[in-house]
Amino acid sequence: MTGHIFNIQKNGTLIEMNEEPFENEDIFQTLLQDYPNLLAGDQINSDNPRRWLLVRREMGIPDEESGSDRWSLDHLFLDQDSIPTLVEVKRSTDTRIRREVVGQVLDYAVNAVVHWPIEKLMAEFEKQCELDNVASNQRLDEFLSEERETDAFWQTVKTNLQAGKIRMLFVADAIPSELRRIIEFLNAQMDPAEVLGVEIKHFVGADMKTLVPRIIGQSAEAEIRKQTPGRKAPLTITELQAIADQKDVGKLFQLLVKNLEPLFEKTFTSRTTIGFYGSIEGLKTRGVVISLNPFESIAEKGVRFEVHVDRCAEFFQIDRASILDALPPCEFETVNPEWTGETQGGYASEELGLNDLISLMKRSKEGNRG
Repeated sequence: MTGHIFNIQKNGTLIEMNEEPFENEDIFQTLLQDYPNLLAGDQINSDNPRRWLLVRREMGIPDEESGSDRWSLDHLFLDQDSIPTLVEVKRSTDTRIRREVVGQVLDYAVNAVVHWPIEKLMAEFEKQCELDNVASNQRLDEFLSEERETDAFWQTVKTNLQAGKIRMLFVADAIPSELRRIIEFLNAQMDPAEVLGVEIKHFVGADMKTLVPRIIGQSAEAEIRKQTPGRKAPLTITELQAIADQKDVGKLFQLLVKNLEPLFEKTFTSRTTIGFYGSIEGLKTRGVVISLNPFESIAEKGVRFEVHVDRCAEFFQIDRASILDALPPCEFETVNPEWTGETQGGYASEELGLNDLISLMKRSKEGNRG
């Protein structure tokens, strides 16, 4: 490496800084963990610079559903639009950076999209925050804008994964021409996925270090085609209703929304769901208590729903056992104490719907008013 940059000090002294490789890959990775702005979010989107939330360093990826991790991704970040960003780091001295790293990252991406449930990402984010000795709620609150709900943020992550809307970043201190051409080709061909390189030059001189990032792979055509002014707007209730109609659960979906809305403080929609929110003790913002997902509804089974049991018990002042008894048979269960507590999910049909739960919540709300 023969590059140089020059730094003029306040006293007029000119410091020549020489380009040097990173001593090892761990130092390189730690820099990205500590200073994620090195990923040059302002160059990826100059109109709406990307900001980064680290989910996990050394993020495990399985090669089958519910399987053990086969690979380890160097870093997983999320940007402010909930787009999963897979980062793989290589030094220029690593011969795998020529071509082998491309197959490696594509393997990661293909399996991550299929085999990363949102609960795994949330749990790994918790673990990373524990390692960093910071409260996960605090870190996420600082990252999100005031108008965004944490549940909606994670729901959009799930939606983006399901749609294959991810970003792959090849990061190196120097990206060789062979890799540059592959990145440019993949980025031009892939949609909605994005493939970019981040070249981070490392200059050293007079006990100082300077890092200079540069984005690789944004051809003019690909940049124009992929640019979005910001986060896609959520679907309206009318649009979600149209999806429910297409799934042949329209009448039931409409009835559930009509019966649930009066029981909650507010409703929010995302690209896939309508969530019914209430103020929950311990959460700074309103939390989703019940959500309906017309996209995952099935005519033979009914409307796909999720009930956050602990939040429901807290918001309506009902014991958990009564809530569980009132639910129809559930097919999905998750437990995440930090974010949602126990969550039960399944399908509400006309015969096995949410009527018992709605009646229970209604009676409790009327009793609390009295």
